[in-house]
Amino acid sequence: MNTFNEEPLQDIDGRTYPILAVLFPDELHFFRSIAIPIEIAANVAVITEGQHVQYLYLIKSGVLRVNKRHDDTIFEIGSITPGEVFGEASILYDAPAGADVRTVEPCELYQIPIEQVTDMLNSNERFMRSFTQLAERRSAASALAVNPIFSTLPQAVREIILYNGQFISLEPGKVLFHEGDTDTRFMFIVLGGDAEVSMQHPQDKNKKVVFARLSSGDEVGEISVITEKAHAATVSAITPLRLLMINNDSVQAWRNRYSDFGYALYACVQHKLHHSLNSLRGIMNEEDAHAITTGTLPPHKKIEHP
Repeated sequence: MNTFNEEPLQDIDGRTYPILAVLFPDELHFFRSIAIPIEIAANVAVITEGQHVQYLYLIKSGVLRVNKRHDDTIFEIGSITPGEVFGEASILYDAPAGADVRTVEPCELYQIPIEQVTDMLNSNERFMRSFTQLAERRSAASALAVNPIFSTLPQAVREIILYNGQFISLEPGKVLFHEGDTDTRFMFIVLGGDAEVSMQHPQDKNKKVVFARLSSGDEVGEISVITEKAHAATVSAITPLRLLMINNDSVQAWRNRYSDFGYALYACVQHKLHHSLNSLRGIMNEEDAHAITTGTLPPHKKIEHP
């Protein structure tokens, strides 16, 4: 990793980097004065998933690839090119990097320390808004790309989801929905943070049965789409949680139009209900456990021909 010389870094402007277009001239001048130009060889990791990012990176030349791990699989999410920036989500949410960013070819980048970027975000509302929109859109695109259900949809449909979806945040301890809630208008994709899926223990009201822990790329709320019943579990935030909210009317339409999506959604719900059944065995009788888990699953024939 070497530095390259560019005095006085005049290419750091709103034309070259559109996200900087909302900055005032003195703010742009400040970024130019603190930016660190670097050169990086091909096939080098600039950011590793899970690490704490120290800089906002501006791409001057070259192409970088973004990869994300989900379960035991690494997904190639996309590439980023000159004029784009990366590292924004970690800075905005003060969270570890959610993906790897690696050079495809030799690249020239500018580094801007996160402390100065954060100060600028706090003082310039328009910059904060642009920064947030970029971070949310990229987080959602990544989550949809690695999710085993939504990754089956055509790219054009995933773009529609990004356009129409709503973003919500929960603080630790807050509940997304409770066991028994009948408001099943939406399902959700986790964009960042961790959540817990649980239900009240059938024999002890002071205890709960934990079924799963959710993280980035996981779906939640989809069981009600298939069973058409109230939520069977409580989902609560363990850490600061960010989610993409998707209207279930749209989900039903995609099930009817895209068979791979319909099969993937049904298989996911079936797997989760079997997992819940296994978790309840031993603490309640088999018949009751089946009735509230796999017994709520309609025949697959009904899903194919609603």
